[in-house]
Amino acid sequence: MPGAAAHGGEGTPDARAIAVAAWSQDGRILDANEAFLSLIGASHDELREGDLSWDAIEDPVAAASTRVMRALVQEAGMAPPYETVLRHRDGTMVPVLVVVTTLDRERGVGWCFALDLRVQKSTEAALRASEERYRLVTNAAGGAIWEWDLAHDTITFLEGVTDRFGWDVRGSALPIVWWHERIHPDDVGALLATAEEVHASRVENATHAYRFRRADDTWAMVHDHFHVVRDAQGRAERVLGVMLDTTERHALEEQLRQAQKMDAVGRLAGGVAHDFNNLLTVIRGNAALLLERTPPESELRGELQEIERAASRASDLTRQLLAFGRKQVLQPQDLDLNAVVAQLTRMLDRLIPKTIAVVLTPAAHVGLVRADRGQLEQVIINLVINARDAMPDGGRLELRTGEIGVGRGHGGWQGDAPSLPPDVPIRPGRYIYLSVTDTGTGMSEDTRARAFEPFFTTKAVGEGTGLGLATVYGIVKQSDGYVWIDSAPSRGTAVHVCLPRVVGEARPVRQSPSSVAVVPGPRTVLLVEDEDGVRDLTHRVLARQGYVVYVARDGVEALALFEMHRQEIDVLVTDVVMPRLGGSELVIKVRAERPELPVLFMSGYARNAAIRGAPGDRRTRFLQKPFTVPAFQQAVAELLAQASASTTSGR
Repeated sequence: MPGAAAHGGEGTPDARAIAVAAWSQDGRILDANEAFLSLIGASHDELREGDLSWDAIEDPVAAASTRVMRALVQEAGMAPPYETVLRHRDGTMVPVLVVVTTLDRERGVGWCFALDLRVQKSTEAALRASEERYRLVTNAAGGAIWEWDLAHDTITFLEGVTDRFGWDVRGSALPIVWWHERIHPDDVGALLATAEEVHASRVENATHAYRFRRADDTWAMVHDHFHVVRDAQGRAERVLGVMLDTTERHALEEQLRQAQKMDAVGRLAGGVAHDFNNLLTVIRGNAALLLERTPPESELRGELQEIERAASRASDLTRQLLAFGRKQVLQPQDLDLNAVVAQLTRMLDRLIPKTIAVVLTPAAHVGLVRADRGQLEQVIINLVINARDAMPDGGRLELRTGEIGVGRGHGGWQGDAPSLPPDVPIRPGRYIYLSVTDTGTGMSEDTRARAFEPFFTTKAVGEGTGLGLATVYGIVKQSDGYVWIDSAPSRGTAVHVCLPRVVGEARPVRQSPSSVAVVPGPRTVLLVEDEDGVRDLTHRVLARQGYVVYVARDGVEALALFEMHRQEIDVLVTDVVMPRLGGSELVIKVRAERPELPVLFMSGYARNAAIRGAPGDRRTRFLQKPFTVPAFQQAVAELLAQASASTTSGR
């Protein structure tokens, strides 16, 4: 057959060349050009020897179509184009587009024209794969693809709108107003302004965040990335975009911002309380010293006692601030929550008016929690008082307890247990819960979001400090628990507290000794305090007790005094937070020379928050400011008595 070979490269047929073959009525290949032979990997020798047949080179699955086409050729002389698959000698399957016809019906000789479709098929497959990858990526990102036709002012959603947002409108050309009506009224104006700016200017891309209404009437937070398609003259024709559902990420970001805000406020509250505690220590201490020197019949005693009472009340306020900042002193023990609630019942009767029905619903049996009993009682009282104030006209107040599990292998949230909101990242485990529920006025969403902030209150001036729920938050968090609020206007409020369940036995609180034996003989104290008022007060108290006192303003001065009087010093009394060298670092250096030296730490922070790295043992005590003069005297005397007893027993 005449015709030169057509190649796109060595050993590779040109996909654009038409492969031509002549075939007989019985299916033998009578003649073929180079392009056809290349498709099947055959040679001219095989062709001349008559060893090639159509049935041998065609894929059996596709052969049925060829038989139909041959029948049509016999009847009409020509058949419409159809696709089939030829087998190359190396096993490759070659898709081709075939046209068969007959030019010599009497002899039964026909012609086959075949076009190699491998490049086209590969391109189509790559396009389909690309489209599928784009669809999967878009779906995985939580997106819906859309196209805005500016000429007709219609929007068409191509992918994701049904799966992500519930609207069954895929592929429909919708009026653009359909989209606008489903954007939050507070967001639609800014979005349209951004779209118009992109449309009118040469800017091709933009991103906008807004709230989009789902089919179930809930709001999704979306980030919409869109791109403008322009014609040759630069006029905008279409806008393509993808709406990514970022609701969960937005909720997590909001949760993180709230946690950061609460942490920052807690740090501020703790810092204020620390400085205030130093002032209260001076006020209470000096008032106590004056009372000791004032005769019972003096008119000044009443004023001094009033100063002491006011300072005591101010101390309660600082303890609440430290509770919010999770820096208050705790004495944790294993407690039965049911027993704690039951023992508070009598006090609750005095707090709650007769117009409010109090219902206690304890679980039949709950495990133990590890917490400070006094602080846990404070949590319950604060929640009860808040509930009471939310029901000025009366109502119902319920305290419910129970045990629940979180995570696989820990059971679940069953029965009357509170539901866990998605913004509370509670760790897996077993928990004991307390729910305090009222039928009062309830809270708006904004109030609920700010309820745990210190000094935030909806009460009138003089009716509350705004520290009730803030104190609850701090105590629960410091006890490794969780607390959240379920509330809505006119629907009442439920505050849920979850504390980790522990294995143990409830024990009564061990009482401190009421008195300490006086330690005979002169004793020397190294006193370290950076606050002038506290340093002067404690110095006078120790001197009046007969101690020899060396005084330092910070750890650096204290180290110098220690080097000069190393063997004389019987006890080290030090503040924790000081410039240049703090109390913890000072104790580490001193204990390297005198491991047995008793130490009394003083701080406006709690022990765990204040002391970092310093050794804690039976020779170490901690006294939180503001302390009373008797408490300070007792702490120093206890350390000296213990040190004296240890020395005597060691002889």
